[in-house]
Amino acid sequence: MNNSYPKTVLAAILTSIVLSGCNANASKQQVAKNTHSSKYVTTFLSLHQKYCEKKYPSSSSLMQTLKTASSLKPADNFEGVYEVKINNVSFAVSPEEDGCTTDVMLKENNQLLFTFEDINSELLKKGYIETGEVVSRQDLAIDQSRLTIIEKKYISPSGEVTVLNFPLEKKDKYYMTLFVEKFSGEKLKKKESFYETLKMAAI
Repeated sequence: MNNSYPKTVLAAILTSIVLSGCNANASKQQVAKNTHSSKYVTTFLSLHQKYCEKKYPSSSSLMQTLKTASSLKPADNFEGVYEVKINNVSFAVSPEEDGCTTDVMLKENNQLLFTFEDINSELLKKGYIETGEVVSRQDLAIDQSRLTIIEKKYISPSGEVTVLNFPLEKKDKYYMTLFVEKFSGEKLKKKESFYETLKMAAI
């Protein structure tokens, strides 16, 4: 009696084994990719939370905090920008007249740190609320070439307007930024003071 399987059955079994191996490898690669993205998104947002989400009485107070932070140092060739290197990636925080910005170059050594979907998903998990539509616009890269970015607005858990600018291309030539508006009242007062000075000068 011949107990051997027909050739077609054996071929099907072998194919199934090979495909299972391929699927297992693909799953491992996906897990590794997700872990990689999650690590950098978490690092970026932790830095933003530590410095930009804090309450400050004024923009000068924010500036002083960044100047004296032991984990930050002034960024080379960028005035008023403070950076920290984590896993050989430079993350930066900069005080603005009307808020605070955290940024990172998304592509380092030909490796993408994370996608728009990654950071958008993480912001929503942290309690940010989407507001308005995603806007696409043109901007300039660090080499002065043009590129397309998408801009998305959120309301942070503490009620502050937060804007994400994410490049759709040239991710190694444009800093992705997350800006939080903090001192709009202070900026308005300065503007009013400036106009008042102009009026007085005209009299």
